[in-house]
Amino acid sequence: MKVFVLASMLFVVVTACWGQAVAALDDGGPGSDWQWRSDSMASLYDGQEARCADDLVAYAGKKAADRIVGEERRRAYLLNYEQLGVNYGDNVEFQLRRQQVILCPQTAKCLYSEFTPRVVRYRPGSRPKLEAVVRRATADCKSEQEKALALMRFCRDLYDKRWLEDEHFAQYVYGGTEEQLIEKGELLCETLGRLMVALCEVAGMPGRIVMHDIGGHIAAEILVDGHWAYIDPRTGVYCRKPDGSLASVWELWHHPGFFDAQSDAVKRDVGRQWTWQQRYWKCKQKYFQPSEVNGFENYSLTDADRYRYGQRSRPEAIAAGLNRINRPYVETAARVFGLEGDGFRLAWDRNPLRKIPLAYRHDGFSMYFPDGPRMTRQSLLRDYIEPFRESNTDILVWGLGPGSVFCYDTKVGQVFGTPLSEEQWKGLREGDRRVYENVTGLIRDGADPLKTAVAGAHAIGRKLFARLEMNHEYGPARETNWMWVALVGDLNKKHPEYRIGRTVFLDFKFPEVRKFKLAILREAVEAGADGVAMDFAVYPPYFSKPDCAMMTGFVRDVRAMADEVGRRQNRRVELMARVPCHDAEALGLDWATWMREGLVDIIVPTHLRPNEAFDINIDPFISLRNQTSCKVYPTLWQALGFTCTDPQPGDEKKELRRHDKPKTREMFFAQAMLFHRAGADGLQLGFAADEWNHRPWLNDLADPDKVEFADKQYMVDPQPHCPVRFAQHGGNSDQALSEEKIVPLRIGDDPAKAIRLGHRIDAELILTGRTLKAGESLAVYVNGHGPATVSGAADAAPSELAALDGGRPRNAMDVYDKDWWRRGQVHIPVAGDWWRLGKNTIRLIYRTEDAKSAEPMNIVWIDLLLRYNRPK
Repeated sequence: MKVFVLASMLFVVVTACWGQAVAALDDGGPGSDWQWRSDSMASLYDGQEARCADDLVAYAGKKAADRIVGEERRRAYLLNYEQLGVNYGDNVEFQLRRQQVILCPQTAKCLYSEFTPRVVRYRPGSRPKLEAVVRRATADCKSEQEKALALMRFCRDLYDKRWLEDEHFAQYVYGGTEEQLIEKGELLCETLGRLMVALCEVAGMPGRIVMHDIGGHIAAEILVDGHWAYIDPRTGVYCRKPDGSLASVWELWHHPGFFDAQSDAVKRDVGRQWTWQQRYWKCKQKYFQPSEVNGFENYSLTDADRYRYGQRSRPEAIAAGLNRINRPYVETAARVFGLEGDGFRLAWDRNPLRKIPLAYRHDGFSMYFPDGPRMTRQSLLRDYIEPFRESNTDILVWGLGPGSVFCYDTKVGQVFGTPLSEEQWKGLREGDRRVYENVTGLIRDGADPLKTAVAGAHAIGRKLFARLEMNHEYGPARETNWMWVALVGDLNKKHPEYRIGRTVFLDFKFPEVRKFKLAILREAVEAGADGVAMDFAVYPPYFSKPDCAMMTGFVRDVRAMADEVGRRQNRRVELMARVPCHDAEALGLDWATWMREGLVDIIVPTHLRPNEAFDINIDPFISLRNQTSCKVYPTLWQALGFTCTDPQPGDEKKELRRHDKPKTREMFFAQAMLFHRAGADGLQLGFAADEWNHRPWLNDLADPDKVEFADKQYMVDPQPHCPVRFAQHGGNSDQALSEEKIVPLRIGDDPAKAIRLGHRIDAELILTGRTLKAGESLAVYVNGHGPATVSGAADAAPSELAALDGGRPRNAMDVYDKDWWRRGQVHIPVAGDWWRLGKNTIRLIYRTEDAKSAEPMNIVWIDLLLRYNRPK
């Protein structure tokens, strides 16, 4: 992160003389209709109402900390005060800071009446360079509002681009006269707030400096057409009210919803360094959040002889302790606002839970697979579209087909099964022939599956996104591989030179590969799809040598295609991209750039392999969401994926059906709760066909009222935390052996809240691995609470029959045993109040009385069950 971000937390202050009594509060000031809001904010400050300028002294400068309620808020305010002094020394910025008056219900009436003079005192001719700037900037302006915004844009665009680079900013010089600020290409909010007030004064408009003391930012408030208007000269942020006038600090603090109703013209005024969404987030979560401490400083060029305009270099500021103060200040401010990470995410206990939409994924193949009469338009709509009519699902993500052949009337690619000979069909499954018959039959009937699904989705008020698996090719490339024969298209089969090395994956470095993928997506959009879903999680790699720039160029091409078709058809075509939640750039997937550039409308973070993570960390995506307009729909996958359970040729009767550790309903609710807490905009349910029809509770996952106190089953992430390995080899001693391991577990439940509301929580840890034998024990501590202990029994099952290795049975044939995954389970009741929202620490202590005979002890999976007994 650039140092100028740090500098924006070094805010300034400016407040000199109190000002003389002026007119009564205008409509923009605090009025009776805001009284209830003022009353609630009053609890955040101590002290009597200020009835005149003299009463404001108790709310000014360092002394104002005594009026602020809350230890963390007071500390952040004082660290802000101290940091500004370090940054600028005893020059104008800190001189003004010492006189800043905080804005609160006790001071608002005075601050919006007599505090700031409403008549400018500037002497024409005293600052000719500033007058020249004002003349040029406002030459075409016809109103005070136009002048104020023109001067804001001058300040906003003043910065020298060198200051955005670390090596140049290291030589930055803080402070100076207004003329010096202009000459050096000022960047920082501290001094731009003062410059804005000075230029407006020259233009005949009174103004004052606005301090966001905890949030770490400085702006200005200008008297425009008789009303105070908040204007940020560094970022270009202001807010229009419905009547066209500009909102004041006090109005925005009481009505932050004004930010939600701004026009595109207002949003476009945000400076080139940011997006509207970034600044919107900062304003809503920091500068106009109730916990913020805002203040005003009066400043006039007429009083310039009262101030020192010395400058201080960045090395001098650092030597004076800038970095020493900045870190505790930033950390304290984050706690006040409930922010985490880089400040663009709310802490889970501050994130409001809200109902969010679902996107349901059909895989585009499995729905055509089951036994039964040939599919018709009516049966397709009945089974795969109509069930969503009264649901929380807003998007149907409709697969275009398996691999690189397709299940719709494509003219660009190949319909599944069309190029196969009768001899090739013999090596496939019975269901594959049914897929071919269903798809080609629908096409012959004039009911192309894709177009039928689009029309059906629209008929029930839902969107349909066409999903393309971006590199799903099935190796090895030989005729004896039924998947290669049936599921791989001619582009791959006829052009081995397009493959990545000796694999069958296509390399996106070849223009022909990108052109083919783009053509398929265009075909889907032309068929009426509301959007395209590019699935980059099925399956990488995409390059022999990852190339983020080339793949981003491809995504730009998809965006351009979607926009071109949308303009022609008078509609918006959306882009969705499903990407791995970590290490995506190593695959050539720069999703962050896609979000920043507005190339995608919805990003879908997921695991790369289902068995690598239970808790899919979407924090980086949410952080960037709050700086862009892209929405985040994380994946809830259909299974845990520890072993493949797809039917194979010759096994249609499932006489040798392979079994997996099942994903329970409680697991879905646990993952949904994690995503709700993180602030997801929606959830993508990743299923194959009609699972929705058999699991009506899937609809509840969108609603936190249905999820929050539902029973849950969490898992410690299999990678990298499991298996947990103890006593890997026996020792030479007959003495006892003890080993300790610590694993983390993040949960979205808030047990403390549940208990306050009268719920009883029954909690249980399930440890799956090797059966404990006589003389062995396992003690569990949770967040320092415990222990809960379990000991082995003399009649325990033989370990060689109970052991699992890395989540898989040691004997490959064991997968045909329905309950193979249960072997070696240990159930340990634990107290519900040991757990807490967010991060938890599980401490495991394994002990054996005989180290010499110890054999490997692995815990493959660790599950937490939370069962709620609801209050009557």
